[in-house]
Amino acid sequence: MLLACLVAAALVTVAVRGVSHRAGPAAKAPAPPPPMRVTFAGHRLLGVTAGWELFARGPDELLRIQLAQGRITWTYVPPLETASPDVAFVIGAHEAVIRPSDLVPGYVVPDGGQAQPLTGVLSDGGPLVPGPVGSQAAWVASGSPTSPELSLISLTGHRPGPSIRFQSGGPQVPATAISDGRGDVLVTDNNGFFVYDTGPGWDRPVPGTVIAIGPTEWLVDACDPLYLHCRDEVVNASSGSRRTVPGAAPAGPYYYFGWPPTGVISPDGSTAAVTEIGRNEQLTVHLVDLRTGATRNLNVPVGTYGGDLEVGGNANENSMVWSPDGRWLFVAATGGKLVVVDTRTGRVGGLGVRLPAVDQVAIRP
Repeated sequence: MLLACLVAAALVTVAVRGVSHRAGPAAKAPAPPPPMRVTFAGHRLLGVTAGWELFARGPDELLRIQLAQGRITWTYVPPLETASPDVAFVIGAHEAVIRPSDLVPGYVVPDGGQAQPLTGVLSDGGPLVPGPVGSQAAWVASGSPTSPELSLISLTGHRPGPSIRFQSGGPQVPATAISDGRGDVLVTDNNGFFVYDTGPGWDRPVPGTVIAIGPTEWLVDACDPLYLHCRDEVVNASSGSRRTVPGAAPAGPYYYFGWPPTGVISPDGSTAAVTEIGRNEQLTVHLVDLRTGATRNLNVPVGTYGGDLEVGGNANENSMVWSPDGRWLFVAATGGKLVVVDTRTGRVGGLGVRLPAVDQVAIRP
């Protein structure tokens, strides 16, 4: 069903757990939100029939959106006690993990359950990076200052796999680790100028500035030492082979460069969704055809370059996500709006149901 056909339905709301109320003056105080509730749209969202699910995180709520069922589970998550924009949002087979990079409480939300504080090694600060597909694990900081490591830890707190060891005093900085799109990690050096793709027992430099990450390829901006001549290149994540994207090279700092990169590449590797700097330093989402170099501005704002932090106001690692079939691009846009892009038609809209503000999105395949 096309986006144009998605009109807001009257939602049927089911309270899953109630909240007790006291008599007397205390009853006049605003009641806290229920720990969990479920709403039904009464139809499939976006006409999706496959079983993949969309997750969205806001200031104090987690949404699990089962599109084929038209079902949305709202789970209250206490506001994070952090001023850092670096918040890991990792989706497992049966849970979602939300954890800031600094040493403040994070939470795990099991399917059908309430948010619970993270404990054990998963509660420590530093990076929390999704592991290999199917592992139900994440890379977390371990080791010591003189022997830094990233260890693969299951989302239940066990250690099922190997570690990534870093040379003491080497250029790679484990604290900068993000997903490389296929189960290992990308890290930068201390200055953020050089990027390395790293896994257990190996690492290699990545040429250029990483703009977008996908499961098979990365989009990089490769420039000469003076940044006078630049070109877009697609790097094969497995082999390291490179090819130039056709079309005119970007003139100067056209893309929004930052770490972690905000861009995401579709599952089939054909299209990159990137943020670009426009008028008044506004960041908007563009689609780049990686075969032809054609670029389309979707006019979806995701913040301003160097602007104030706000919900959905500044692009982050989880600002955008593709559906597994590449049909839909989901964007946590400025003002906390969840925007849906139909990449077949180019139409931009929403899910057609009422949602709270969101600032991160993720997919469970």
